[in-house]
Amino acid sequence: MQSYPVELLQAMLERYTPSGSEAELANLLKNEMQANGFQSTIDDTGNVIGVLGSEGPRILLCGHMDTVPGLVPVRKDGDLLYGRGAVDAKAPLAAMIVGATLANKRCKLPAQITVVGVVEEETSSRGIRGFMVNHPKYDLAVFGEPSGASNMIVGYKGSLKLHLSFRTAGGHSASPWLYDSCYEESHSFWDAFQSQLLDNRAESKFETVTGCVTSSTAGGPGNSIPATATLEIDTRIPPSIRSNDFIAKIEKFIEHYTFGREVKIELRIDDQSDAFVGSTDSQGVSSFRWAIKQVLGAQAAFLKKTGTGDVNLFAETQKIPMFAYGPGDSSLDHTEAEHVKISEYLASIEVYVQALPRFAERFQKPELPPTTM
Repeated sequence: MQSYPVELLQAMLERYTPSGSEAELANLLKNEMQANGFQSTIDDTGNVIGVLGSEGPRILLCGHMDTVPGLVPVRKDGDLLYGRGAVDAKAPLAAMIVGATLANKRCKLPAQITVVGVVEEETSSRGIRGFMVNHPKYDLAVFGEPSGASNMIVGYKGSLKLHLSFRTAGGHSASPWLYDSCYEESHSFWDAFQSQLLDNRAESKFETVTGCVTSSTAGGPGNSIPATATLEIDTRIPPSIRSNDFIAKIEKFIEHYTFGREVKIELRIDDQSDAFVGSTDSQGVSSFRWAIKQVLGAQAAFLKKTGTGDVNLFAETQKIPMFAYGPGDSSLDHTEAEHVKISEYLASIEVYVQALPRFAERFQKPELPPTTM
């Protein structure tokens, strides 16, 4: 299996999978997992699911198949493998599949491992939402995201995606001094919103509310002052604030902002999730820390990310040890230079190979001496 991990990842990268176009990759992974001893299926949502083993603790390894749009030609350059999704997040998903396969072959893994490749993580999170409908209780969940092979992600900010519609009376563009422009109102609103509700300049970006406008529209006929406008605002919320509480704060802000103004504002929440902060002293974390030390000779670092992932939603349904792990430099996410180091990818596979049996054995018999591979 020496060359197989790279061949699998390269085949995954050669399937272009912007959100909503994951079917071809799902079929590839279903067949690959089946060939490696998994019972594999594709569910009604389009997620590919592979189950390995039937006894022992239940371990969920969850990655996503989709990427942001934009082709990055697949090529190898020495130790580097380029392609859209090389970092976010096909290398982490491939590492899960190969790592679980090798762990089971080496020591008949005493656990039931479910590997899931979900759809639309980059957009609607429809995949993880569908998977959560009829899922069993797990004992450990690891989400495949680029942490770097020697790190684990134990925190993600929450998310609120806001759609705001503005409406004014409008008027003729020949007399702009007589009418309120919805375009100007939307910009004025954003300036006030940013000043009073966000803190993008705070030293700790993880502990404060941050956000930005991701889309702005206004106007109609060319000779009219805009009577309608929209703003889409992406806010990220720290663990200290619940998303429902922040929504209430936004609603109150809108009420105060519109008082005495000739503008109507409607708020719609397009996506909502609370922040996630996982334990750093669970049996799952300690098993991966031990494996990272064995494989890389390094002490694992704990990271907290300003982004939001499927782990946020899953954490709302199961109170179990969970974190994110996978090869790749997250600063390359969504860029034209997206690539992963092959050596790091292979090292992360070996981390899985050693961490999974370690967790399974320690979960059932905590008094056992260290696992020997």
